[in-house]
Amino acid sequence: MQYFSSPKSYARSTAVMSMVGYIIGLGDRHLDNVLIDMTTGEVVHIDYNVCFEKGKSLRVPEKVPFRMTQNIETAFGVTGVEGVFRLSCEQVLHIMRRGRETLLTLLEAFVYDPLVDWTAGGEAGFAGAVYGGGGQQAENKQSKREMERDITRSLFSSRVAEIKVNWFKNRDEMLAILPKLDGSLGEYLNLQEQLTDVEKLQGKLLEESDYLEGAEGVDHPSHTLQHRYSEHTQLQSQQRAIQEAIQVKLNEFEQWISHYQAAFSNLEATQLASLLQEISTQMDLGPPSYVPATTFLQNAGQAHLISQCEQLEGEVGSLLQQRRSVLRGCLEQLHNYATVALQYPKTVFQKHRVEQWKTWMEELIVNMTIEHCQDVYRKYEIQYAPQPPPAVCQFITSTEMTLQRYAADINSRLIRQVERLKQEAVTVPVCEEQLKEIERCIKVFLHENGEEGSLSLASVIISALCTLTRRNLMMEGAASSAGEQLVDLTSRDGAWFLEELCSMSGNVTCLVQLLKQCHLVPQDLDIPNPAEASEAIHLANGVYISLQELNSNFRQIIFPEALRCLMKGEYTLESMLNELDSLIEQITDVPLQTLVESLQAYLRNAAMGLEEDAHSHYIDIARLLHAQYGELIQPRNGSVDETPKMSAGQMLLVAFDGMFAQVETAFGLLVEKLNKMEIPVAWRKIDIIREARSTQVNFFDDDNNRQVLEEIFFLKRLQTIKEFFRLCGTFSKTLSGISSAEEQNTVNGPVPMVNVKTLYRNCCFNEDQMAKPIKAFTADFVRQLLIGLPNQALGLTLCSFISALGVDIIAQVEAKDFGAESKVSVDDLCKKAVEHNIHIGKYSQLVMNRATVLASSYDTAWKKHDLVRRLETSISSCKTSLQRVQLHIAMFQWQHEDLLINRPQAMTVTPPPRSAILASMKKKLHTLGQIEASIAAVQEKLAALEASIEQRLKWAGGANPALAPVLQDFDATIAERRNLVLKESQRANQVTFLCSNIIHFESLRTRTAEALNLDAALFELVKRCQQMCSFASQFNSSVSELELHLIHRVGTNLDHPIGSSEWLISAHKQLSQDTSTQRTVQTEKEQQIETVCETIQNLVDNIKSVLTGHNRQLGDVKHLLKAMAKDEEAALADGEDVPYENSVRQFLGEYNVYNNLVNFASPLITDTPNECSSPTSAATCQPTFAAAVRSNTGQKTQPEVMSQNTRKLIQKNLAPSADTPPGAITGAGKSVVSSPKKAIRDPKTGKAVQERNSYAVSVWKRVKAKLEGRDLDPNRRMSVAEQVDYVIKEATNLDNLAQLYEGWTAWV
Repeated sequence: MQYFSSPKSYARSTAVMSMVGYIIGLGDRHLDNVLIDMTTGEVVHIDYNVCFEKGKSLRVPEKVPFRMTQNIETAFGVTGVEGVFRLSCEQVLHIMRRGRETLLTLLEAFVYDPLVDWTAGGEAGFAGAVYGGGGQQAENKQSKREMERDITRSLFSSRVAEIKVNWFKNRDEMLAILPKLDGSLGEYLNLQEQLTDVEKLQGKLLEESDYLEGAEGVDHPSHTLQHRYSEHTQLQSQQRAIQEAIQVKLNEFEQWISHYQAAFSNLEATQLASLLQEISTQMDLGPPSYVPATTFLQNAGQAHLISQCEQLEGEVGSLLQQRRSVLRGCLEQLHNYATVALQYPKTVFQKHRVEQWKTWMEELIVNMTIEHCQDVYRKYEIQYAPQPPPAVCQFITSTEMTLQRYAADINSRLIRQVERLKQEAVTVPVCEEQLKEIERCIKVFLHENGEEGSLSLASVIISALCTLTRRNLMMEGAASSAGEQLVDLTSRDGAWFLEELCSMSGNVTCLVQLLKQCHLVPQDLDIPNPAEASEAIHLANGVYISLQELNSNFRQIIFPEALRCLMKGEYTLESMLNELDSLIEQITDVPLQTLVESLQAYLRNAAMGLEEDAHSHYIDIARLLHAQYGELIQPRNGSVDETPKMSAGQMLLVAFDGMFAQVETAFGLLVEKLNKMEIPVAWRKIDIIREARSTQVNFFDDDNNRQVLEEIFFLKRLQTIKEFFRLCGTFSKTLSGISSAEEQNTVNGPVPMVNVKTLYRNCCFNEDQMAKPIKAFTADFVRQLLIGLPNQALGLTLCSFISALGVDIIAQVEAKDFGAESKVSVDDLCKKAVEHNIHIGKYSQLVMNRATVLASSYDTAWKKHDLVRRLETSISSCKTSLQRVQLHIAMFQWQHEDLLINRPQAMTVTPPPRSAILASMKKKLHTLGQIEASIAAVQEKLAALEASIEQRLKWAGGANPALAPVLQDFDATIAERRNLVLKESQRANQVTFLCSNIIHFESLRTRTAEALNLDAALFELVKRCQQMCSFASQFNSSVSELELHLIHRVGTNLDHPIGSSEWLISAHKQLSQDTSTQRTVQTEKEQQIETVCETIQNLVDNIKSVLTGHNRQLGDVKHLLKAMAKDEEAALADGEDVPYENSVRQFLGEYNVYNNLVNFASPLITDTPNECSSPTSAATCQPTFAAAVRSNTGQKTQPEVMSQNTRKLIQKNLAPSADTPPGAITGAGKSVVSSPKKAIRDPKTGKAVQERNSYAVSVWKRVKAKLEGRDLDPNRRMSVAEQVDYVIKEATNLDNLAQLYEGWTAWV
């Protein structure tokens, strides 16, 4: 028996020590450290110095998990490791896994033990001392701080796992109590309010009783109460009557205003056009209603009904056609009205009679006093006086005269342009045909003459370009010498300088384009290619075109839209402009002009080679302003997937800015092209290139200076935008009839006379003044940036083509280069090229003459086309401007028709007068009313006939079922026709609604009979109010609130008069009854409150007990949370980036919900998603009181121990990595290295801080991984059998055993 039990005990005890040794990393297992009881066979291990895998750091590392050499395995018997030993290992490992939380908790003590030296370098132990160990642990790749943090998080998760069940149970108890407490508190508050009301009522009853106590006296006020109450009642009735009358008017005003708004919103061109299209279509009423019953009626001898129906149907159709005709006339008048009325500024609606009276009545109904009534009279006199103040009259008259004068100027300019176009006697299409014909002739010439024709034509064109270059240089010289006056520089014909430069540039470009058709081959590859040089000509022309588009698009798009927005009070545009002003004020404290001047001074100093830092910081300011401005005008959207949405103001500003950006882009392409071209030094001696460079103000060879220039013109762009909107705002106020005198409210006192010429010169009345900022920007751009560059590009192009003709320009320059100031004429080079080619026989004089004729014809035709095109463009622009100013004049006259009765008529076709439009509308509305009455009468007769026919069909159908389909068809036809007539009536009603509301709006806007009648009715109401106030002021005394309450309590329907002795006795009796009743109610409420208070106290006691349990459970993990928070604080002190969002510090600062703790640790304590779910359903409705508590305590407060560096709100992923133990937070933290020599204390409390050993943390992690079966693969959890099989194979592996120390061998 002992023979059987001893090997079995030996195998089991070996299995226990092997698994325990594997888990704790026990090494140095030579046979001196393995003892055996020879009686029982039990194995006992000693000397645990080399534990926790210290053996891996020996000189020859131990690789086996436990000792299983041949001598130990042989003692197991014939089964070896496959019998009792393996089964016992599996049982031991299973038990240790089940109790892993306990084992890890016990191991935690070693982590905080300051007496144990865990460092890897000095822990070779006995084996190291004997066999030479002491190497560093090679596989420990993580820092001490990370290991320390991981162990703390894992311990935290273990604690949470232990308290999870009790935690949720505690939560459920709290959730069960809170609704009850919430209900009890609500009941308590309601009872308290009721009790307060009872006490207030008792106080009033007491005051009334005191009042009645002295009623026996002769002078007591109760004796006059009857008289005073009757006066009070009379006054109250008058006041209520007036208030009701005012409220009726206010309701009426509200309805009118809503109708006005609906009418003006329907006046848009698209809606009127839609209505007109519907009315203009052919009207089809379908078959007459009697058609299905025709056969029946004829058979029944009722043919006369058919004739009657035919007659009425014809009348209905005729009346409907008449109504449509009248409706078309109404829509035409509405269109004429909308053309002007939609231009109305916001002030027209704000100052409308209905709006003003509505405001005054609203103020009056709130404060009905004599002074307020007088104030209404005074405001009316200011606003609607028959004769406004002289200053206002003079301003309105002068403004209209100025607008008329500007219209006359545009009209005269238009007439001159039309006359000049007539003199040319051609149109743009004709000119284009002529150009195409000449181009075809040139192509034929080149085809017939080949190289000879190409060279001859090229020579002629180059000569023409030389002549154009001279003219261009003269024009650029004049522009350069004009300086600041360039903005007003015009030609003899009155054309602005930009138009002349654009025309010249276009002429040059077309000749260069024609020159490219000659296909000249360059003679020297080291000089610029003619095709490449000609690209610079096109780019220069593109800059001129973009400048021209800037000015034309401004007049056609930006100015009209900006004026419309400002007159309509578009808040988005005002908001954008205010944001722009705020942005400039925030970034710089100096004006933009000062900033521009400083940057220009920096450029001058840089050009002279002076290093000055006085203005350099302005560059950074300008760049910052540029960047912030770009963000301001960018579209704003809610998310990346949404389409950017732009407001009306933002779209206008973006479009305006985009035109400037287009100019800068075109200019940048030109500069980049010129900088890339490799120009021979000798070519700079050519006269046109030298003269062009001499006119150039700034040079763009240096990138830094070029960037400064870009910032300067960005600032000029901002100045232009701000100045334009300032002028546009002034213009909108002028058109709105707002003068400076009105703004300053200078109604009384002496009125200065206004000089019309001065007003015209100094104020802003036309779009030419609006365009001044744009023209100034254009002039600055041309003068400071563009002048010189187009001629340089042209000079380089000419030189490249002359070289292609066979002239060595470099040799010609070197032959004449006798000094620095010497130069070579491009005309001479061109002549030499022609003479050279004629001399060598490249082309004959005859071919040359033909080419001259063709080139001259092409140039003349192009100039003719350009002139006609410019004239037509100018005529179109003048017509648009004239129409716009005529609308402005008409709108201004309509606004101030009461003042401008004898206004002069405009020169050209304008919208019809307002009075004519309104009179026509009234007439057509009257006609519509008559037609509607006629239609209603005919429809009534037709309906009677249809009812008669229907009744006959029903009677006959009763006897003859075959008539049922006839009856159905008859009913369907009637329904269809009635629907068509109904739709026609709806359209008519819509047009009638528009016309009637427009007529009503305009009749009350001006001084008409309707407006005066409305004023009279409202003044009568104000007069009644004033009389009521005077009547109230006559009373020497009034009825107090106490007396009113007493009268209402006792009542006025008694047989005795108020104040009599009988009435006083009744009052005493009533007060006694009410006082007794209220005392009874008070007693009941107090008893109910006492009961509720006891309930609340019991609930509070229950909550205290629940919170005690909660705090007790939280105390189990609170020290770990504080340790993790302190770790984060230490990391912040070391300068690491530890976000506050989703950190332990935030959790401690915001913790207020039971679920937070488990959710915070749930990734650490469970392997399945549902394991940490609450026992209570997630859909549990939270009580109101609980929600209130959470809302009060859930603010993002931070604990006091936090430093300012911790208050960062950056989201960071908190999921633990796969190759580290699970943790609550993955963030950098500070490691506190344990030292037994010196204790570290908290700097605030002075208490010793319990520190963790970072090496022990890694040991703890390794043990935890083994207990979970994840030591081989952290991402996969092995089963017990798999883990045992793995460690047995590792322990018996010959390669691992071969590396052991000699002390491990079987014979030692």
